[in-house]
Amino acid sequence: MFVMSLTTNDLDEIRNIIVSSLAEQSLEVIKPIQGEIKALGNDIKEIYEMITEIQKNSKNRQSFQKLSLEEKLLNLHTDLVEAAKQAGVTLPSH
Repeated sequence: MFVMSLTTNDLDEIRNIIVSSLAEQSLEVIKPIQGEIKALGNDIKEIYEMITEIQKNSKNRQSFQKLSLEEKLLNLHTDLVEAAKQAGVTLPSH
């Protein structure tokens, strides 16, 4: 009966071969879904931006509600004049 014993170098080489093989297989599995992962990341970023904008608008609405009627009208007038300038519209004056 012949007994073969492996050296530390042999075991290290076997380990390196297995690790390398697993890494290559992992890349082959990951490559097809990399685009999908990136798209999901972009979607999540966009959702967070939308949530931030909604929260910002909610805070603006709450502070607007606290204004007096005169302040509300003046703010609306300022916003309307600015929007008209951006659209190139001349508002009638009374």
